[in-house]
Amino acid sequence: MLVNLLDRSPSLASLEHGSQFLWEMFHSIQGSGWDSHVVEPQDLTPKERRVVTWAIDAIAGDERYLDKFPRNCLRGCYLYELFPGARFVAIYRDGRAAVSSLMTGWQTAGKFGHGTNLPVKLDIEGYDGSSWRFLVPRGWREYATGHTLAEVCAFQWSAANSAILEARETIPADQWTEVRYEEFLDAPRETASRLLSSLGLPQQSEVLSWAADLDEHVSRTAVSAPRRDKWRDTHGEEIAGILGRIEPTMRALGYEVGGPEG
Repeated sequence: MLVNLLDRSPSLASLEHGSQFLWEMFHSIQGSGWDSHVVEPQDLTPKERRVVTWAIDAIAGDERYLDKFPRNCLRGCYLYELFPGARFVAIYRDGRAAVSSLMTGWQTAGKFGHGTNLPVKLDIEGYDGSSWRFLVPRGWREYATGHTLAEVCAFQWSAANSAILEARETIPADQWTEVRYEEFLDAPRETASRLLSSLGLPQQSEVLSWAADLDEHVSRTAVSAPRRDKWRDTHGEEIAGILGRIEPTMRALGYEVGGPEG
């Protein structure tokens, strides 16, 4: 949703959803010894810096380059080392809704890529596939067997957002922007306007008009239409069972479990 919104800006250039080759050519999970999708600043080599910089310059020209690659939420400090002048946008979402969405993604074959074929056989209650879906954080081996899908997704969400919060401590505040998914649902045009201002971009009609019709755009790509409390209907019982796992990270992000939406 967020990258599609910003990609409407004439001030930005992107590869849309095809940028994985930039971030994986030097850092495959196989090359990490099957450790994870994490990349640290010290993993950056002069050759990689030259190649990635050249590629992005070729893509963007005189415009600013826009990129969204989910695994990069585990790589914030590395990205800052690679591009110290970059602007970072973190979008947060209620952990209950995010874990429910992850579970739906795991259970929806073919919509979100093929996943990662890890060197172990998966035995996850609630999932009958053979590949690991979405992020592979450190510690994944503990969750490859003997856990429910809700527990696996809670682990992924907590690891991803903990890494984002850790990167926030390193990246200068004037290069860091935060926004909440719920803000977009409640006031999409106003939230988009604030986002453009924080990124130093003009109030472009291409972006604001797309935001005004956000529900329609998101419904085309989501498994089902967005709704703030959709998780209650889809995975309510499973989410109740993993609240203790995600509550510390939710509180760190400013969400209250058991509040008005709890």
